[in-house]
Amino acid sequence: MANFEASVQLTATPEQVFEFLIDTENILKISPPDAGLTFTKKPDKLYKGATIEFRIQGFGQVQEGVHEITVFDEPKLFTEKQISGPLKHYIHEHEIVPSGDNLVTVIDRLEFQPPGGLLGFIVTESKLLDVFDEGFYHRHNKLKEIFS
Repeated sequence: MANFEASVQLTATPEQVFEFLIDTENILKISPPDAGLTFTKKPDKLYKGATIEFRIQGFGQVQEGVHEITVFDEPKLFTEKQISGPLKHYIHEHEIVPSGDNLVTVIDRLEFQPPGGLLGFIVTESKLLDVFDEGFYHRHNKLKEIFS
């Protein structure tokens, strides 16, 4: 399994950031526009057991996926796991850690495995790491704008 981690410090309470991140409309606000993320089925807010069905643009193709929220510990942590999608394995942990007076650090941890078959020759671990790095750079800058 490959891993990726990125973090950002925000001026907010854990409750404010957690509430923002579990609102599925806000996910669209902080996602890179070139990712082409759209939801085909989603709840208004995430909760343990919730599923999100989506389409995303990647490597010249529109991919479909389904993620399930498998861990939900408000206002500290929630985890989404790929049920179906383009990667062999994908888990995204969102952790919110108090880091001072009205400061929090949002830590995004990914555990993933590239796709197999012919697609695996194009969508390699290093290419995915580059995509994740760019995507979370955008996401974290948007969060800084919102929580500044």
